[in-house]
Amino acid sequence: MRPIRLRWEPVLILALCGPGFLFGAEPKEASGTLVLDGKTVALEHAYVDESDGDEPIVVLSDKALPPDAIPFIPEKLIKEKGIHAVAFSVSRKDKRLTNTFGKVYGPGHEAGVGLGRVEDERVRLAIQRLDGSAIEGTIKTVKPVVLSFASYAFDLTFRAPAGKKKG
Repeated sequence: MRPIRLRWEPVLILALCGPGFLFGAEPKEASGTLVLDGKTVALEHAYVDESDGDEPIVVLSDKALPPDAIPFIPEKLIKEKGIHAVAFSVSRKDKRLTNTFGKVYGPGHEAGVGLGRVEDERVRLAIQRLDGSAIEGTIKTVKPVVLSFASYAFDLTFRAPAGKKKG
């Protein structure tokens, strides 16, 4: 009987590349950029807090956030980890941006810079999906927003899995 010889190179290549190599990379939950005070940052993580079932809050960030930081990111965490984020509330009824919550976070703006009132039309939100399993859509500034203490602009696409609920 002849011995079977296995080649180890294909196994090593697959092990180094990981499962994304075979099945395609896992999709990012968010994509696009936030420009805050002239610094451009890619946002890749999306979260939803559904404590208020009528107005879930979506949080998009550049770094992974712990569950207890959703939706209100602690100032200490933003400062220590250099987190950048955009957070906003959505009306479940009409799938529109609401005035309940809206902030842009980043180092130097740990308390958050307000998005302004919905009536200002600084920000456009388009929701493609809003159900029990996810919120998907796009959010962007119409033009860069320049305030006396900060400037920001963003153009983001997101798919946030259903979030935490009041328990």
